[in-house]
Amino acid sequence: MTMLAQFPLRAAFMVGLVAITQVAGATMLVKTTGFRDPAWTAACLATYAVSLFLLAETIRQGMALSLIMPILAALVPLATILIAVTVLREQASWLRLGILSGACLLIGAAAAV
Repeated sequence: MTMLAQFPLRAAFMVGLVAITQVAGATMLVKTTGFRDPAWTAACLATYAVSLFLLAETIRQGMALSLIMPILAALVPLATILIAVTVLREQASWLRLGILSGACLLIGAAAAV
């Protein structure tokens, strides 16, 4: 059975939502000022709570944890790097971006094996 056959559209949507909420939570960490800003801290923690709920629900519905986690381990860091560099204007060398992206892609490829 191929990886795509094991990964129905609904599961892909749920995993996508988990990735989006994880990236949103990570992006909000900057605004929490080390969890000293109550409003941003509450928003950040709520976003992570939604993400964990969606992840738990996806697993409850039958998705294998061994399939979801490598996919998230590749998607979340790549999307977070993209947001950090483009939206938050963090500085990153091409070498750093290449090494991080390559590592994430290797993790994602390992999930397909």
